[in-house]
Amino acid sequence: MKAHVKDRNEVIKKLNSFADFLGRVVRDDTYWFNGKTKVRIRQEKEITSENKIGKEIILLTYKKKENRISAEGNAMEVNEEHECELSSAEPVETFLTDSGFSVDLKKHKDVLDWKYSFTLPHSDETVQVTLELCNVPPLGDFLELEVLSQKDDRDFTESVRKELEKLIVLSGIEKSQIENRYYSEMLRDSH
Repeated sequence: MKAHVKDRNEVIKKLNSFADFLGRVVRDDTYWFNGKTKVRIRQEKEITSENKIGKEIILLTYKKKENRISAEGNAMEVNEEHECELSSAEPVETFLTDSGFSVDLKKHKDVLDWKYSFTLPHSDETVQVTLELCNVPPLGDFLELEVLSQKDDRDFTESVRKELEKLIVLSGIEKSQIENRYYSEMLRDSH
């Protein structure tokens, strides 16, 4: 789930009041498309507290995406992801080009990460959520909330969605700021 952020500094203060800050990462995503299938190559760099580049990783991701809309009209993206780490992007990019793929979209994110855990109501299940304050040029700032789970159970997903909406409000963002579109749609609309 993601929401537009109007006051970045206020959201940072709120997040620091209840979640554990993990650090900063920069992600550069290149989406490859062949008319039917889309894959992403992500170059991710940790940024140290001295603003130097720390650990760098390259990930290849294929995902099936679905936007589930709540009764209130808010979307939560539910993805089935298949991902692996690459030692170099160049061989895969060559393979993709030779296989009829071309670059469909590029996206840059500057991200501040927090972690938070909560227990689902009427359950003893603890869920860990990553809260990411993202700057996505030219779209602006967003708060993304992500839960990784092997479950594809509608009741579980709905319970998590309700808790994520509460966390958005706890972060100083109105529920009306929840964004239903994918970044790719917003980036295409911005051109």
